[in-house]
Amino acid sequence: MTLKLNKTHFIVFVVGAILGLVSGFFIGKGIYDRPMIESVTRDTVRTTDTIPHYYPQPVDGTVVRYITKLLPVVKTDTFVKTDVKTNVITCNDTVAVEVPITSKHYSSKDYDAWVSGYEPSLDSIKVYSETQYVTEVRTISKTPNKWELDLVGGVDYNTNGKKYTPHIGGELLYKPNRLQVGVRGGVEYNDKVEPVIGAVVKLRIL
Repeated sequence: MTLKLNKTHFIVFVVGAILGLVSGFFIGKGIYDRPMIESVTRDTVRTTDTIPHYYPQPVDGTVVRYITKLLPVVKTDTFVKTDVKTNVITCNDTVAVEVPITSKHYSSKDYDAWVSGYEPSLDSIKVYSETQYVTEVRTISKTPNKWELDLVGGVDYNTNGKKYTPHIGGELLYKPNRLQVGVRGGVEYNDKVEPVIGAVVKLRIL
């Protein structure tokens, strides 16, 4: 059977399609303009490096004070015994000596150290430097859309009447989960153009 549409039917189908597209644009614009959701995931890794410094050189040194110390006076006596020369050291007296106490400052980009004493020196120093690496991943997504507006159309074949019934229209669906419910409206041609409206129930399998 050959489907024949006259000019009036064609105009009705075209106008219906245009109205469906226009309404779908404005309604769908409000439905799909959903707020953006930004989630941030951070991963932190810390590492510790040992940096040794041997025999560092001071950047400055200052005599901070003097202290008095009593030091023994050393006398050396020499005598010969059985052809062997021997030195005998004896301490019979003491003498007061002023000893300078010096403060020295050691510095680098890794440390600051101060030592003080009589002719002080810093033999070595170890610095345990901690490095922190932070990896940040940003994910931007939209909130789940629970509404859907579709433009549908097609041709049905009636096996009893052995004729084709074309239709065009739109569907407005609400999708809370796998179950989808909504309404469908449009026009169909069954010897004449007739408006149709009905309910839609869908179950998403995959």
